[in-house]
Amino acid sequence: MKICVVGAGGTGGHFAVKLALAGHDVAVIARGAHLAAIQADGLTLQEGEKTLNAQLRASESGDKLGAQDFVLVTVKATGVAGIASSLAPLIGPRTLVGFPQNGVSWWYPLNLPAALPTPPDLPIFARQHDFLPMMTPAQIAGGSIYSANELVAPGVIRNNSPGRNILTLGLIAPGFEAALAEVQTALEAAGIGSPQVPDIRRIIWSKLLVNMSGSTIALATENKGSVIREDPSLAEIYRRVVHEGLQISKAHGYALDDSVDAEKMLARLVDHKPSLLQDYEQRRPMEVAEIIEAPVSFARAANISSPTLDTLAAIVTRRAKDRGLI
Repeated sequence: MKICVVGAGGTGGHFAVKLALAGHDVAVIARGAHLAAIQADGLTLQEGEKTLNAQLRASESGDKLGAQDFVLVTVKATGVAGIASSLAPLIGPRTLVGFPQNGVSWWYPLNLPAALPTPPDLPIFARQHDFLPMMTPAQIAGGSIYSANELVAPGVIRNNSPGRNILTLGLIAPGFEAALAEVQTALEAAGIGSPQVPDIRRIIWSKLLVNMSGSTIALATENKGSVIREDPSLAEIYRRVVHEGLQISKAHGYALDDSVDAEKMLARLVDHKPSLLQDYEQRRPMEVAEIIEAPVSFARAANISSPTLDTLAAIVTRRAKDRGLI
């Protein structure tokens, strides 16, 4: 399969290495010192006790790579607006394009079931005007990633969740079921879990509950996520945010009470700095709008009270603004 990973940072680079070593024709889009390192020495993945290296094509844009079978866009939501020009040359009429960004993504309102409430008008939704001229809704696979990675040096990625790496993809409109099944098979064979799901928005809400609670508290306290489990006061705040998130998602058509358990989520918190905190510390643009402000907007649109989430959102948004990161 011909695959291009757009944004070969921590998570994208991890997946690129695994897919390349599984025998696929993998190319990556990267920039700066990271791109130069990949072009010189390939892409290296540190996973537990293993060190893997893949020699693959790397470029700053898609101009010379041609149409792909699958394009995986792993840039953060803050960078989505800037990749449209790089994406266009990679997409043919049969290309499946995956967008597994954190938080609420630009495609969320597309083909939304008529029975569901109208979502709030978020700024990210304006990105539809960038992407729909080059792809149909049927070619779009929304996605969610469970994988803890960090770029430790140009060309070198460390995975902090060995054996627990999942990329969930789901079509937002019918038409590319066979292409999606082929991609899921490729991911599973490469050691990346990729379960079949009936509705990708349900998965997006499940992941959003994780990020709006644990990731936000980690950012507010500048600690790894595992500190929440060790601090009873933080654990209580965590439970309250999860409870509020469940009310918000239910009001927008996704009742998750039967599948989301705050105590089990607490137990699974990884000894790892979430991407929100990594971005804050390294002074990179932050996904505050998509991960934190979006659920607040969804709550207000549905007249749901979310005092704990509102408080956390106000604090971390102020911190990000003070550093000029949003």
